[in-house]
Amino acid sequence: MLALLRKDMHTLNWKRSLTMQLLMLGIFLVFAIGQLGELEQRLGLAIDGMGPLLDKINETGSHRLMFTNTLIAVGFHVSALVFSLYVGIPHVLQFFTKEKAEKNLSFMLAVVSRPCKIMISVWLFALLRVIAMAIINGALIWIGFSVLGFRSVWSSSLLSSSVTIVLVIAAFLYVANAIVWATNGSELVLKIFRMLILVGIVAAFPAVNYLQMDFSFLDLRYAVASAVLGVIAVVVSHFLMKLFRVEKVV
Repeated sequence: MLALLRKDMHTLNWKRSLTMQLLMLGIFLVFAIGQLGELEQRLGLAIDGMGPLLDKINETGSHRLMFTNTLIAVGFHVSALVFSLYVGIPHVLQFFTKEKAEKNLSFMLAVVSRPCKIMISVWLFALLRVIAMAIINGALIWIGFSVLGFRSVWSSSLLSSSVTIVLVIAAFLYVANAIVWATNGSELVLKIFRMLILVGIVAAFPAVNYLQMDFSFLDLRYAVASAVLGVIAVVVSHFLMKLFRVEKVV
């Protein structure tokens, strides 16, 4: 499994990943600034300049918590959801089809002896990549506003919402990966996933605007529910992998 993870690291297009990271950072930074303006309107404030506005928000604990929730939602939660569509799912789809087409000997030998381990390693790399890119986005946005003078307030809801989002993404990627393997990289399945990615990307931003960039309602109950969802995803994937046929790959 570690060998496959190292191979993924070596074959990763770092230039393309960096471009994606910078592009998304710019988009979500604009979102965060826009959310700051909306918070100003909701609070009935009319202050010129971002620095003075942040100073005013710092004066009230509840206002600080509101904007902290917004920063985490924009920087990490939404970033992770978008990266799962832009990065996670494409990685899952491309790995199997690429290795199958190239007829790589080490891949073929591994498929014959331990297909489940390979499937898990592909899922793990995709998940780690999504989380890492989301954390980088969130950290840079948070640092930027902290430099401007904003003082964050941390709460248990930030932790529970983050855990919930990560577990949901993990379950989604796991099942998607298992479906690709169970169908032996069927072209029809790949086309369906690509269509779902497009639909998800189109629907993601309106859905986030509807939630007003606030995921603080995702308390411990949602975290537990997402953990149960993860267990269900593993069980379903286990049965799906029984459909995998080595001879169709080799």
